[in-house]
Amino acid sequence: MLRKNTVWFALFGERFFAVFAKLTGLLAAAFLMAANAHANVIDSIEIARLADQAQVTIRFTTEIQYLRHGPEDEGKFLRVFFRVTKPGFVENEVMQETMRSPKSDLIPRFTVAYPEVVNGMLITFAKTTQYSVRPGSDNRSILIFVPLPADQKSKPAAKAPEKPEKQPVATPEKLQAVAPEPTAELVEPVQTPDADKGAAPPPLSPEKLESLARAYLAEAREAFAGKDYNKTINRLNRILGLPANSQTEAAQALIGEAREQNGEIAKARAEYELFIKLYPASAEVPRLKQRLAGLPAADVVRRQPARIVRDDKPAEWQVTGSLSSYFFTGRSQVDSGPKNKDQETLVSSASLNARLRDAVTDTRIVFRDTDFRNFMQPDRSYNRVYAAYAERTDREVGYFVRAGRQNPNGAGVLERFDGINGGYTFGNDWRINAVYGKAVEFNSPFDKDFYGASVELLPQLGRPGASLYAIEQNIDGYLNRRALGSEFRYFDGQFSGYGTVDYDVLYKGLNIVALQGNYLGSSGNNYFVSYDYRNSPSYSLINALGVSGYSNVTDLVNNLGISQARKLAADSTAASTMFAAGMTMPYGDRWQFGVDYRMSSIGATNALLSLDQICSRGVENRETNDPRCLGGPRGDTSVYDLCAPNSYDASTNTCQAGQNATGRTHMVSLQAIGTNLFVPNAVGVATAGFFFSPGVSGQNLGLNYIYPLAENWRLEGNLRYFRQNRDDGSGSTDFSPSVKLAHQWRNSLFLETEVGMNNNRSTGPTSSQFRREYLYLGIRWDYR
Repeated sequence: MLRKNTVWFALFGERFFAVFAKLTGLLAAAFLMAANAHANVIDSIEIARLADQAQVTIRFTTEIQYLRHGPEDEGKFLRVFFRVTKPGFVENEVMQETMRSPKSDLIPRFTVAYPEVVNGMLITFAKTTQYSVRPGSDNRSILIFVPLPADQKSKPAAKAPEKPEKQPVATPEKLQAVAPEPTAELVEPVQTPDADKGAAPPPLSPEKLESLARAYLAEAREAFAGKDYNKTINRLNRILGLPANSQTEAAQALIGEAREQNGEIAKARAEYELFIKLYPASAEVPRLKQRLAGLPAADVVRRQPARIVRDDKPAEWQVTGSLSSYFFTGRSQVDSGPKNKDQETLVSSASLNARLRDAVTDTRIVFRDTDFRNFMQPDRSYNRVYAAYAERTDREVGYFVRAGRQNPNGAGVLERFDGINGGYTFGNDWRINAVYGKAVEFNSPFDKDFYGASVELLPQLGRPGASLYAIEQNIDGYLNRRALGSEFRYFDGQFSGYGTVDYDVLYKGLNIVALQGNYLGSSGNNYFVSYDYRNSPSYSLINALGVSGYSNVTDLVNNLGISQARKLAADSTAASTMFAAGMTMPYGDRWQFGVDYRMSSIGATNALLSLDQICSRGVENRETNDPRCLGGPRGDTSVYDLCAPNSYDASTNTCQAGQNATGRTHMVSLQAIGTNLFVPNAVGVATAGFFFSPGVSGQNLGLNYIYPLAENWRLEGNLRYFRQNRDDGSGSTDFSPSVKLAHQWRNSLFLETEVGMNNNRSTGPTSSQFRREYLYLGIRWDYR
């Protein structure tokens, strides 16, 4: 499997292989301790400069909705809570994965771990950090804004204040001012001509600093006079990335005007306001205030076609990767019986991310592999490659292409696939995309391939973006999906919204209708709402196999015909409906409180089975004259097991197949997040939930506390209690405590261990007790 995917690495030549070979030697030495988890949820972490802040974008492989985070604006440990909206996703079946931030001088290094607590993602900074958090402009990302350190900001050379002041973080108003696009501008760090490759450049002498800044300012002014505003901005950002010098003030004054002329109105406003704040006594202030007052609304001006600045500075590969391994063991006991070992597994994975980026192009190579060893049941062991692709973006030409094994990214693609995905941007507002691939569904006997295309109006601040797509999918040679759909998104700094509609022409029905929105108030309150209606699973000929008794699509179509097979598949497809709403409110400096409501239900299926037709070819190796195939009394195992309860019609020898509707389940959840509890940087989370559904009701309670023992040690405790009661008088309780200890050794080696137990009691006509104890040990090595 590994050899199959190396073909994608050949796309970018020998230069990458030199870097890859170097890394491979390190990987080979440590491979015995490789890996993270099962299928990844975290896709990537990107860091970019946005005015006087660093923007961190955490991207996910699936659709999510941001709920809340805590602490509110400062801490070493940040928990971000979100819900995976993809149907069938079960968080407690996903093993924890960890990803480290890419190398950057803009903010302290950090790691991201998911899942943590319930719907939680834990971000651990190297030191106490100020930040603000909000959802991304799509439904697959979360943004974190961090003020730049003093040596990265564009500021006048002045004596630092004796007492450190708390840095401002991104408020909704600031976000609206500095974020005119969904993605931030990438600002390359300035490199001096005599900088040593592979090491940090030596400090510049005052003479060298001034000479370099003057040269960049001369190039910027020349480019501005020639109306090459992108080059102007590029050179001015280089000056502003240097330590404070005599050209800093002039650069800050000019960059606002360059952005204004380039159509970047929101960014121009931010640059003008920053200059007025930093240089209130400057002679330029009256002129810039006049320009600031004359700026139009951000959604009125369309940016002129970009002129990309090619840089003479050679780009270099940046390679990051991780190896980790987790060993799990446990034993269980039923009632007073013996304790038996029930688990002994080793989950190991390797990840690699190589990136080559300059002012115009961005090339990435990504590889993620997981190996699961089950020592008690070796036949259930496996190795899976979850991602293996290469991609390239060229902002001058306007294209993007990704080839290899990759996760779906909208436009009607529903599964992970091996294939190619690309797009071309024309103007600044429009993009066309195309995709072709073969679905990757591990252990599936079905062969699916698809192709599709879309046209997209790119979103801008205060202006919605939308796309229209068409896609076709074949399964085992038969047309299985022909869908038309639309996706739309909106972002204005305070409100972000996303929606999608998917209609299948073959089955003449809606597959998906989904809407979600987040609103961040000026007081710090966050509100969210979502509605999701979708077929679960989506329309497919596979859905008809279970109720028809056929084991493959070919037999199904050959015996029923394609039209009848699709009708049976449509009638055998259930729809799920979900509505959720909630809010989070900060209280003082230490606390945040949240409340959520969620309603969900699954509809019935409507497939009508003709038992005569099914029995004419035999069922379960029985003869066709079996009385159970002729409307006789139902036996313990027969064709009637395909029928829903109480749905058999003896007069027609037919029955309703599948399932009845579940009814609505209502859940109310409360959450409290406390910061600096008992000791600095300690974080506590308390949750309480109550649910009601037909025949069942229950409660769940949870406590989590992170206690920083030392600089590189942390102790984490968890308590969970769950109780449910049924209308028939039966019920169960579950109590689960656990303790985790984690240690970071130097900058690249992470160790952790967790011990816990689970005590479950069932009551009713038959009562029982189940007790389980577990232990895991984990090690992870990061390379960058």
